[in-house]
Amino acid sequence: IDRADQASPAGGALPTLIGLTGDPDRVLTISDFAAAAELGTRITQIEMRYDRMTEFARLAGEGVLAVSVARTYPLDQIHDAAKLSQSRRPGGKLVLVL
Repeated sequence: IDRADQASPAGGALPTLIGLTGDPDRVLTISDFAAAAELGTRITQIEMRYDRMTEFARLAGEGVLAVSVARTYPLDQIHDAAKLSQSRRPGGKLVLVL
């Protein structure tokens, strides 16, 4: 997990995403603020509850908390994932994988 207080190595996925989109302004991060400042990507601030991760993991293990994953996409199919996401009917979370 990237954390706002711990920049990911070499900007994590941000350089790859900039390469895919062709424009740092088309990339948004919720966690890697240091790399975003360096690379010129956009950021959004949300309150990440890392202090609750143990509880979330427990609830997921008990089957109480479930995240529906509709589909996974390799990064080279990001446009297909975006199209489905923009349809507002993906049927669950879309996951990009390296």
